[in-house]
Amino acid sequence: MNVFKCGFYIIGIEKNMIFIAKNEKGIPTWKLARDGKKTVTRRIKALPVGKEFAIQPSRGKCAVCRARVITLCNSLDHFKKFGYDTDYHESVIAYKEKEAKLEGFNSWDGLMSFFQEKNIQFADTFRIEYKLVN
Repeated sequence: MNVFKCGFYIIGIEKNMIFIAKNEKGIPTWKLARDGKKTVTRRIKALPVGKEFAIQPSRGKCAVCRARVITLCNSLDHFKKFGYDTDYHESVIAYKEKEAKLEGFNSWDGLMSFFQEKNIQFADTFRIEYKLVN
């Protein structure tokens, strides 16, 4: 159980996730997550399906909401499974744009630019889909 510096307890949460990034429009990803506009995150470390976690705007800040992992897989494996179709080119473009939107970005290029700025390799990440909980 974690104790947040706000002075209250949230029972059953063993993990916090920091959502400090901003998308191309400068909107913080924690706001997008809180508002349900961001439902996927990619992380170097995986969280198991069913795991509940707190979404925080930065270290030491109060949680803005809670979420539960509903799907988990390696990002590259997910791309290989869902990014291909009979019409390769159209399918890959559609997949990338959909994934960027789920991540809270306006475009795949914007998402990849974020990874590049942070020196994160896409293939080294896990795709974590989550749902907000009360």
